[in-house]
Amino acid sequence: MKLNIKVLDEQLHTVRDFLFHYSSYRILLQNVEALLEKESCEFWVYTINAHYYQAINLWSMVFGTDSNEIHWKNIGLNPELGTLIISDLNLSEKEYYLYWKEITEWRNNSSAHRGPDFRRSTPTPGLETARNVIFVYEKWVNKHIDPSLEFSFKKVEEEYCKDVEKIINVF
Repeated sequence: MKLNIKVLDEQLHTVRDFLFHYSSYRILLQNVEALLEKESCEFWVYTINAHYYQAINLWSMVFGTDSNEIHWKNIGLNPELGTLIISDLNLSEKEYYLYWKEITEWRNNSSAHRGPDFRRSTPTPGLETARNVIFVYEKWVNKHIDPSLEFSFKKVEEEYCKDVEKIINVF
């Protein structure tokens, strides 16, 4: 298979955006009590929810159903990522499948699409495993593309988090 640079480029931006939305969600949620003491409580609730929904949607574009044009399997590399995720995250194949299913079903029934039973749907899934999948993906891409690039999603995420925390401290 030949590497599809256009897909890779879009994946990298999408994965980075996931980390930004997930980090925003996480930091805002950690500071929710202080934020809710200020005016516009609804603003913070909707902002936190929007970051969560977008994180789910972005992650699903790359790691959800295979039919998405920028799904990781469409990059044109050896399809060992699934095995690498399971081993690096110390999950069984079944555990990862159940997590993947939880995320994709929540996306399909709550954030990207919504039915009349939305409020009774399953609880919102945690995103820490989704975040960790990103770092396994990064390792996989670095291994197959050009290890000398040494890009780091963790470093980008850390810088972004510092910026978000500065902004939150203003409030």
